[in-house]
Amino acid sequence: MMSNRKGFSLVEVMVAMTLLAIVMMSLAKMSVTVATIGRTNDIIAKRNAALQMEANKMGAIPFDSLTSFVTATKTFTRGTFSYSRRITISLAGTSRDSIKIVVIPTANTAKKDSVTIIRSKPLTNALCTSGCS
Repeated sequence: MMSNRKGFSLVEVMVAMTLLAIVMMSLAKMSVTVATIGRTNDIIAKRNAALQMEANKMGAIPFDSLTSFVTATKTFTRGTFSYSRRITISLAGTSRDSIKIVVIPTANTAKKDSVTIIRSKPLTNALCTSGCS
């Protein structure tokens, strides 16, 4: 004898809801992971941009002015990114300076980063002592 059944049983609905819940939990975990990685990458990109900007500043300062540059730790805010900059200038030779720049983000999620620049004093032309253009 055949029964003419229409619709779903309660067991079928429960199994379908359980499977849907498992899939949704997996997607939620993946979404949180992607958001965390995106935020970390954003902070690292901003830290690297700040480090590059500070390195460019040191490259633009005339060589003879480097020894008088204030190397105290300073805090800056560029847009939504805040960081502390620490500079160490040491004499690497008679006409060379070594400059170490450390950028420390105020956000706890990013680590500090640094770059070392070696600046050399431009040579003067011994063949042209006056009136050269």
